[in-house]
Amino acid sequence: MAQHLACNDVSVRFYGTSSLTLRNVSISVQPGEKVLLLGPSGCGKSTLLSVLSGIIPGTIEAEVTGSIIRPASVGVMFQDPDAQFCMLTVGDEIAFSLENRAIPQHEMDARIDTAMKQAGLFVPKDTLIETLSGGMKQRLALACLLALEADVLFLDEPTAQLDPQGRHDIFSLLKSIAASNMTMIFVEHVLDGLIDWMDRVILLDATGSIIGEGTPQDVLRQYAKEIEAAGIWRPRLFPYTMDKVSADPSHPLQIAWRDSLEQSKKRAQAPKQKRLDICNVRDLTISYGKTNVLEHISFDITEGEWTAIVGENGAGKSTLLKALAGLEKGRQGNIYIQNRPIRKWPTAKLYEQVGFVFQNPELQFVTDRVYDEVAFGGRIRKFDESKLSEKTHRLLQEFSLDAHRDAHPFTLSQGQKRRLSVATMLLFEQKLLLLDEPTFGQDEATSTQLLARLMQRKEQGTAIVMVTHDMDIVDRYADRVLWISDGAIRFDGAPYRLFSSEESIPGLTRPLSYEWERRVRNGQHKCPIGTN
Repeated sequence: MAQHLACNDVSVRFYGTSSLTLRNVSISVQPGEKVLLLGPSGCGKSTLLSVLSGIIPGTIEAEVTGSIIRPASVGVMFQDPDAQFCMLTVGDEIAFSLENRAIPQHEMDARIDTAMKQAGLFVPKDTLIETLSGGMKQRLALACLLALEADVLFLDEPTAQLDPQGRHDIFSLLKSIAASNMTMIFVEHVLDGLIDWMDRVILLDATGSIIGEGTPQDVLRQYAKEIEAAGIWRPRLFPYTMDKVSADPSHPLQIAWRDSLEQSKKRAQAPKQKRLDICNVRDLTISYGKTNVLEHISFDITEGEWTAIVGENGAGKSTLLKALAGLEKGRQGNIYIQNRPIRKWPTAKLYEQVGFVFQNPELQFVTDRVYDEVAFGGRIRKFDESKLSEKTHRLLQEFSLDAHRDAHPFTLSQGQKRRLSVATMLLFEQKLLLLDEPTFGQDEATSTQLLARLMQRKEQGTAIVMVTHDMDIVDRYADRVLWISDGAIRFDGAPYRLFSSEESIPGLTRPLSYEWERRVRNGQHKCPIGTN
């Protein structure tokens, strides 16, 4: 059988760097095969995807050795959907991809309608792309691929910016497409809902070399030590089932769930300490055109408090975070930082008090060197150079970026860019840190490292406000969760109280420990809660 998609002894080195990103990689993919590329953040998974699809060296210049075979028609979905958009509106963007393939005009409308429906993109075709949430942009990128009807789909974390329900929906859609013998190559950190229908997993190490491959179960079993050592996320449940775990009180997962629930409950019941307010939001309404994105929002943020903002894609989470940073103006209402209206703060003084990490890290990069990016704010503020150098070096080491200190920020992997954007904000001692999806694109090791650093700042009195779709992180780290739906705060309280309630939480998925608890509470299983 002729090879469908393959590379033989491929190595990649980006110009301006001395080390290889990929080393002597050889793989072969058969028609209809579904393959997952797995490895730690920055190991070259996205680079391999770009080589196989032809983006490297076709569009992105790099030194590539070895041979590659690929089909004539491929579709690629990037980690950052903004990187692939060329047009202003949703309909024009999908049409543009079809025009590049010389699809006749009379076929376009039907293809566009079908692709938008498949991707769950229920917005008018004349919707401006810039008004879409990050998750909705991911759906648009997927719609562009589906309209192309390509031979191979390359998907680089296609659900990274989607809410849990959106992630489930997209994976379900892709699974149904896979049944039509479509060849798919995935890069993903979050494996739930995906790994169980992959034909093969290819495991890379931190140097960009393949260290193992096989069926998902075989790779997870045979390379368990390597996966743990590399800090790679494992599936929350696979290869087990909820029924199997629930039926066995001695199962390690059930024991871990009981312990987790007990800790979350204790935190929820702990008496609240009296703390000073850092930020007050009063009757805030924000509109885009004639549409209110947020309506009459009011809440307070206190020092040393970790607040998670959750909700469906498009609920207004990122908009609220931008407003807290002074980057979004409300139609009515006020925001106060340390009892002073945010609009009365001089910009330089405001950002001595407030740090903001964008959802898209590239938006905040201003230099052409990783080291300089971290040090930039300190130089602007005339920090002592020796102390600045010491602190910058420490942050680069903490965030596993020291080996890339001389690289251009734009050449980093998406996960490395995210860590860099957080590191730049931790140079200072702000009272309030605002982070939009800080663990996006991270493996387990770097996520844990990043969250531990934020916890350190919280314990020093910094207020942390974080937008995230990861409910396990919310449960484990947040003191408080704001659930936003339909432009309003629907819940404000401890994560345990939200997740353990019987209330429906559209767009969100409870951590597995709470799903198990609900089964026990409803009599589906007899396993005792709170006992080991």
